[in-house]
Amino acid sequence: MNTLNIHTDLEGPPRINASRAAALGHQPGCLVAGTGAPVVLLHSSLGSKAQWTALAERLASRFRVIALDLWGYGDNAMPPTPASFTLDDEIRHVADHVDRLVPPHARVHVVGHSYGGVAALRFAQRERGRVASLTLYEPVAFGLLERDDPTLVEVRRIAESIPRLIDAGLPRHATELFVDFWSGTGAYGRLSSSAQRHVARNIRKVPLDFHAALSWPSGSESVRSIAVPALLLSGTRSPEVTQRIVQRLMHALPKRYAGRVEAGHMGPVTAPQLVNPWIEAFIDMWAERDAALEAYRAAESLAPFPAAAD
Repeated sequence: MNTLNIHTDLEGPPRINASRAAALGHQPGCLVAGTGAPVVLLHSSLGSKAQWTALAERLASRFRVIALDLWGYGDNAMPPTPASFTLDDEIRHVADHVDRLVPPHARVHVVGHSYGGVAALRFAQRERGRVASLTLYEPVAFGLLERDDPTLVEVRRIAESIPRLIDAGLPRHATELFVDFWSGTGAYGRLSSSAQRHVARNIRKVPLDFHAALSWPSGSESVRSIAVPALLLSGTRSPEVTQRIVQRLMHALPKRYAGRVEAGHMGPVTAPQLVNPWIEAFIDMWAERDAALEAYRAAESLAPFPAAAD
């Protein structure tokens, strides 16, 4: 039996003792550091490449880490054609950076959180053969659920309310609605005033993120062809909608592993000490297997043909 084709839970959070890299290289729209197999990091809505700084510092000791700003976040402006924006526009943005920063023959390990998770999932589907492993923390792949799923009712309500609040000149109210849904009632109010202003600056991209995430995938069949090793991470205190999405992915992805941490939907930001070791261990495991396979192929290509029998 191929054990990659059955669900496996990693036995507790793995411990990694990798040294922290001394410095990270910041470029407009991305953070690039280290050498080795490339690892692409995609952040959540209202986040930026900075979300992954701690993880990037650890991975950069043995990988080429590429943390990207998605459209409308960090150093990036809003999409040039917001009215027609789709998830594939986001994926083309990611692919352009990967093509520029990664040799064409190199396979990449992709990590995504929330909206960045559904982007990572779509990237893996479109760039078949380019992705070595996929790590997803609660990807908001709403399309995996039936349209009448009760957990989607509140998601659609928020998706419709946020642009109305923005148009009414109430971006901070829109941000509070969004943050409190994902992190619990009162979460926005507990942020410092400077943090509230910072996240509210990017709220205009969120309606586009919702539209993109609600439009793809169209059912489980859309992701069954993603046959790369995938680690599905979730938090014990996360909203039910993301828990249901992770369960759907558990049944749909052919090579899936799972882990749970004592955190909420924003675990990669609020509890990186719990989430990051899972990501590191998973990427290490598949990078080692990839390297061993490449070494075997190289040795086979150099081996002499056996002598012909007399």
